[in-house]
Amino acid sequence: MSVPTAQNIESDLTGLWKIDQDSHLSQSGIRRIYTTNLVAYASDHEDGYRVEGILGDLVQYHPGRYILVRPAADTAEAPLRYYVSGRCLSWADPEKRVCCDMVKLVAQKEIIENLYGFTFSILVPDLPVEFWWPGDMPYYNSFFEHMAEQLNRVWVDSSKFKDPVQSLARLAAFWHKRYPKTNLADMNWIRIQRWQALIAELFDGEWSKYLKEIKQVTIEYGEGGTPLRSFYLACWLAAQLGWRHHQPRLSKLTDPLVFEGPNGSVEILLKPVPAPDHRADRIFAVGIVTQGEHAGIFTVVRDEDPHLVIARSEVNHQLAFSRVVTFEHLHSDDVLAIGLKHFEADPVWKKTLQMAGSILVHPDMSLEKGSKG
Repeated sequence: MSVPTAQNIESDLTGLWKIDQDSHLSQSGIRRIYTTNLVAYASDHEDGYRVEGILGDLVQYHPGRYILVRPAADTAEAPLRYYVSGRCLSWADPEKRVCCDMVKLVAQKEIIENLYGFTFSILVPDLPVEFWWPGDMPYYNSFFEHMAEQLNRVWVDSSKFKDPVQSLARLAAFWHKRYPKTNLADMNWIRIQRWQALIAELFDGEWSKYLKEIKQVTIEYGEGGTPLRSFYLACWLAAQLGWRHHQPRLSKLTDPLVFEGPNGSVEILLKPVPAPDHRADRIFAVGIVTQGEHAGIFTVVRDEDPHLVIARSEVNHQLAFSRVVTFEHLHSDDVLAIGLKHFEADPVWKKTLQMAGSILVHPDMSLEKGSKG
């Protein structure tokens, strides 16, 4: 069997669309559209199917070239195989179709470690290149290292981290030093942005004066899970409001967080509550208590209907603001679609990650180059 080349792949993709245009799609006004390159790495055969499905759904939001890299399921398989497929979408005008393509690279483990050069050779030139690592954060992986060094942005999903404290602390410690030209993004950060927006709205305009008077924050999450999203939300509040963490560094995300605010200490409690479903990391409520001359309670609470969230504020025991917002569940393709809309670096996320790094225990950096996998 001949070794696959970039020319083979490009030829097969051209042939794929030529066959379509010569057949039933000949009058459909096909246009191959590329807005981005997205490379995804699946750690095993099973995860490859999950990631491939997500990429297929994501195409409708961001037409582009999608490349999935995954290990072979059997060591008896060829060192490297590839598959090409096309995806066409028709929106308002069924006679006009926007089409893009997907390339799947299936390789033995020792081949994948050095497959980055081949992957670069099949990217669409002059377009942004995004890299999605959907699994646990590796201590050292050659493919990850080379992709992160040369691409525009790397996406991780901290909900998949097996040791979130160590993984987050490591990212905060080394990312911007090791990859200064590559933006880092986390899907969990996208998942909490709706909560951020509602909290910010509660303190908009004349209510902003209460921000300096915050005394306590309680963030409720589903029991049995790791409150990573809740921790991110706490770090976001602290970073945006200029609070400082002077307490001992945390080795567990469930420990209370104590900050120094403009008017004294501020405590943030991450509180587990019974979860009605398996999404234990989901945020269920945020409560903010302020002190001072006009004490207030500001809350964002998920209703009995999990698709509804109620934002409400009371000042001096009187209702000041209330509204109900729809929160549809975001699947992984929805999260990535939202994130890919904004290509520029996110300074708020960067500050939040730095805040997380100042709170968590120092990571064990001796393992960074010590193992491969």
